[in-house]
Amino acid sequence: MFDALGMGAMSGVIEPFLEGVVSGTATTLAASAGAFAIGLGLGIVLLLARISPFAPLRSLVVLWVSLIRGTPALIHMLIAYYMVPAMFDISISPVTAGVAALACNTSAYIVEILRGALGTISYGQRCAAYAMGMRGAQVWRHVLLPQVIYRAIPPLTSEFTILLKASSLMSIIAVPELATVARNATLQTDLPLQVFAITAAVYFVLLFCISAASRVCERRVSRMLPHGH
Repeated sequence: MFDALGMGAMSGVIEPFLEGVVSGTATTLAASAGAFAIGLGLGIVLLLARISPFAPLRSLVVLWVSLIRGTPALIHMLIAYYMVPAMFDISISPVTAGVAALACNTSAYIVEILRGALGTISYGQRCAAYAMGMRGAQVWRHVLLPQVIYRAIPPLTSEFTILLKASSLMSIIAVPELATVARNATLQTDLPLQVFAITAAVYFVLLFCISAASRVCERRVSRMLPHGH
């Protein structure tokens, strides 16, 4: 395949790109993992607000979810990098802006995933915990939240694969992730077919491994939670 693509003859020209693939892949994975961790934390906070007894708080979460899910992630990226620094007169690095935009984007999806998982837990467990003398925070910490996270592992893993693919949008603000490395390499080598073929292969391997891990998690959760989704 590589010979057909001219990789043998072009290996010397394309070598700088191959060296950049490693750092670009590391940046992609690190930014995606960081954004997902922040998004998960934000999603938990949004979940608590979404089910709170205060109607204005619930409405704000619904508005947040609707706005984020109703607009492209690319727009979030541009807002985080260009508008936010201008509005608050601060300086934000491309990586910080990219991670923040991805975290906000994924939080809108994670909160709905967690809300769905919460709906599979019987209300009796909460009543039993209160009957044992637990306070609200203890009920969430020891009873509800562990089960919510556990039941949401398969869809959360799927959300991470979507986030990782969306991380390529960070190339628009010059974050040195995999897509940026590929774009720069095409300008330097004039070998777009070879460069993007390798880039696509790297993305495929990453997503294949994550999807395989997701399937393993889903099977284990299904066995341990026969009545869960």
